[in-house]
Amino acid sequence: MGLQVDIQSIMSALRGGLLQQDRLLKLDTPLPADTLIVSRAVGHARLGRDVEWTLDVVSTVSNLELKALIAQPVTLWIQQGDGGYRPVHGYVLVVRRLGSDGAMTLYQLRFTSALHFLRYRRDERYWQDQAADAIIADVLNRHPQLQGRFRFDLSRKLPTRSYCRQHETDWNFVHRLMESEGLYCYWEYASDGSSQTMVIVDALYATPAPFDVWFQRQGTHVEADALGHWASSRVLQSAHHTTRTFDYKNPSTPYNPKGTTLPTRADQGELPQQLEVYEYTGAYAYAEHERGESLSQIQVEEWESRAKRFHGSGGVRAIDAGRRFVLHGHPEHDRDRAQQREFVAIDVQWTIQNNVAIPDFRFPHSLAEAPEFARAASGGQAQTVMHADGSTGFYHVDIEAQRTTVPYRSPLEHEKPEMHLETATVVGPSGEEVYTDELNRVKVRFHWDRQNDGDERASCWLRVAQSDSGSGYGGVHLPRVGEEVGVGYFGGDCDRPIVLFRVFNGKTRPQWHSNGILSGFRTKEYAGSGFNELVMDDATGQNRAKLASSVGSTALHLGYLIDQQGNLRGNYLGSGFDLRTDHYGAVRANRGLYVTTHAKGAASQPLDAGETQRQLESAGSLMDTLSQAGVEHHAEGLDSGRAALKSLLDATRLDAAGAVLGGRTAGGGTGKANAFAEPVMMFGSPAGIGLSTQQAAQIHADQQINLVSGESLHLAAGKSLIASVAQKLSLFVQSAGMKLFAGKGKVEIQAHSDNVEVTAQQTVKVLSSGAGVEVAAKDGILLTSGNAYIRIKDGNIEIHAPGKVDVKGAEHLFAGPQGTHYPLPPLPQGELIGKHSLRFATFGADQLADDIGWTNKPFQIVNTASEVLAAGQIAADGRLPRTLVDAAQTLVLKVGTGKWETHEVVAETPGSEPADGPSADPAGIAAAPSAAGAVVPPPGMAAGSTLGGAGESLPGSSEHADDADDAVRINSDATLSPQDDPYFLPAEEQEGQFIDTQHLAALLTQTVLEKVSEGEQ
Repeated sequence: MGLQVDIQSIMSALRGGLLQQDRLLKLDTPLPADTLIVSRAVGHARLGRDVEWTLDVVSTVSNLELKALIAQPVTLWIQQGDGGYRPVHGYVLVVRRLGSDGAMTLYQLRFTSALHFLRYRRDERYWQDQAADAIIADVLNRHPQLQGRFRFDLSRKLPTRSYCRQHETDWNFVHRLMESEGLYCYWEYASDGSSQTMVIVDALYATPAPFDVWFQRQGTHVEADALGHWASSRVLQSAHHTTRTFDYKNPSTPYNPKGTTLPTRADQGELPQQLEVYEYTGAYAYAEHERGESLSQIQVEEWESRAKRFHGSGGVRAIDAGRRFVLHGHPEHDRDRAQQREFVAIDVQWTIQNNVAIPDFRFPHSLAEAPEFARAASGGQAQTVMHADGSTGFYHVDIEAQRTTVPYRSPLEHEKPEMHLETATVVGPSGEEVYTDELNRVKVRFHWDRQNDGDERASCWLRVAQSDSGSGYGGVHLPRVGEEVGVGYFGGDCDRPIVLFRVFNGKTRPQWHSNGILSGFRTKEYAGSGFNELVMDDATGQNRAKLASSVGSTALHLGYLIDQQGNLRGNYLGSGFDLRTDHYGAVRANRGLYVTTHAKGAASQPLDAGETQRQLESAGSLMDTLSQAGVEHHAEGLDSGRAALKSLLDATRLDAAGAVLGGRTAGGGTGKANAFAEPVMMFGSPAGIGLSTQQAAQIHADQQINLVSGESLHLAAGKSLIASVAQKLSLFVQSAGMKLFAGKGKVEIQAHSDNVEVTAQQTVKVLSSGAGVEVAAKDGILLTSGNAYIRIKDGNIEIHAPGKVDVKGAEHLFAGPQGTHYPLPPLPQGELIGKHSLRFATFGADQLADDIGWTNKPFQIVNTASEVLAAGQIAADGRLPRTLVDAAQTLVLKVGTGKWETHEVVAETPGSEPADGPSADPAGIAAAPSAAGAVVPPPGMAAGSTLGGAGESLPGSSEHADDADDAVRINSDATLSPQDDPYFLPAEEQEGQFIDTQHLAALLTQTVLEKVSEGEQ
């Protein structure tokens, strides 16, 4: 009956709206007022974390729809010591119906801050070039409960992050960002209890101003808004924090690593110095040292914050996580300085029994036992709160605090997600097929990306792992826009992606497939269909390799040659190698070239030309034999050709030792191999060499051409065989005779400046099978044998004989005088002009001759035999006379008198000059086919210095001139032509062409000369 009276009184109070008036706890919900009355409450809040309250509430409504309260805002009001109320705003997380006694029903609500919604949202997103606070704000604004209800109160500007990815819940993402930057949050509540604000700070002084809290010993048995218990603790922490990182844009070295080392505070006690935390913070965790120290400082400050903590309990109503307070009345702290008595609440736990007269329901999961545990923990000295109606409540708070003189950092509890391999698509600007930078990085769009449509802003630059990457060596295979690539992560870090490889898919298909025996590399022409490829074919018994380019269908085909079209292996084409192109081709070997079909083993020396050398030696022996025979028969010898052949053979024999440069060779590469001493070209074949062209074939040599055949030398011409010889023609046949036939036309033999002699050991026959034989001479004809003769001369005929003169005939007519005129053809007269010319001159030579003091100095132009070809004094215009020679040779210009040392180098520029004249003389310098000059430094210029140009000086042989002092010597040993170099310029109204003085050293001769004075260089 008493209980029934109590319930009736409660229901009467509810109807009058008086049940929550002036109570320890009040509750506002979206339901009608006083629908839910708080019976008991347990709360927990932590600085930098969430706030959570669990409430036992009673109601006269037994059928509340629980889902009507889920995610709805509620406000719990806690009565303060001055009678006012402090609101705690939040959102309902859990609603339970615990039980009912018929008239009243017990419910349980759990509500948290708006931050709790972040636990229920997971996303795949990324940010580029944004700071952590901007990223956090972006995430928070995606939750309506937090839009406009958070703020940053920071002491410093946060650094920009080049790339930051979320691969987790919003809760973990926001918390790990805050922890990494040393940020934490506390909550502010609107005075009307209608909202909450998340305040994110990086220093304790940004939290609300401190209030006074008194310490009151237990046992006073009075209600007190004070702490009745206060204790302290200290825990062991690490002593040093050391980090290392690696920045690929600015790589560090073992001698200068990028890292930090920071100790903890000196007032932590005697910490063992070996308690170091050394960690690799990941790839390019920070670019600047200051940033690295800042990150380490956050870690060290988190240790220091945990090292010393204080724990208190009592009935302080105004306390909350993040609230600072000044402790008064504690005997251990009253003697401390004021700043040492200021604390901040890190963790706060509340246990409250409302001072309202409602039944003490004890259903499962209710909070009925929580106040009892709190009373027991406080030593039975409960802080009771009385109501005017006689109802008794209970309020107890436990706090964990630290001094505000020690920076606070949240524990690093929220880790980055560990990433695994995934794929993405390479992207770039619209219309671009290749998009990269100086490090061959690319940008990708991940398949999960909802932010980007596939342009160059889809990601940061990602490095691309290559099969072989090195400094100045390695391979490059750059993924192109639209291709799918595999993406990994350094250390599993979601902010450090790297492209590992490319993969085929339904859009990007392999070039060679199906049969499984074709492998290699193939590229694609930018914005086109061309390609370059290396194919390796592993068909059984048909191994081959092909290096090809689509330009000109150019290819080098090795091994078992087949016709391959894409993935199709076609017909057999042959075996060996095939180098072909539809365009041009060139083979260059600066130090010699050997082409042969003589069989050699795979390990033979490339320039082992023994077979060809022996063939040429055999040719030399044949030349020696025939030359000796020809000389014995008064023909010309083959000495000069034999000498040229010997010179060639000598040039193909050189013992080249393997390079010994130190370093590592694994014991290989030593010994000697045959090489060429000169850059000669040699062809050899055991079965024949064929040369053919549909047009003209040209063979030219500045010196000798030897044609040697062990058997016969056959010459066949479809039209004419024409030979022009500057000096002599000598033909010798040893045994089988010599024949000269004309099937049609005349046989003409003329000697324009000397005799024609026909000599035979036996009979000389002059026959005409169809007409007559005519013999005519201007000065006379003499026929003689056995001292008898017939002379026809000056209109007379003399017949003399020491013996009988026998004249027989049917008639003998001796009439008066009579004669006939026989016209003799005129023969051309003249000398063969020199076919090579040289003139030493320079562009602007008059000024040059003036400036360097050459004017009026003596000069000589000599050949290698020291024969003087020209001499005189240098004119004011600096030009020298043209020198004509019959054959290509080296000429030397000497200016002045003195001693010079000459260093020869190889000149590389060819040219020709057939005759004198403005267009025939290349720069007034060179004569075809081999003449060029090198100029020396003029007086006042350092010996050995170059005057500019494209050449490179290489030291070689040296020779000395034995003249008196102040001599200049210029060598000429190669050819140049205006077409070969842009520095040849025409001279107005002057014969020939000139060369710019500044390029004389390189273009004239490639020779550097050093002047040597008496006794010193």
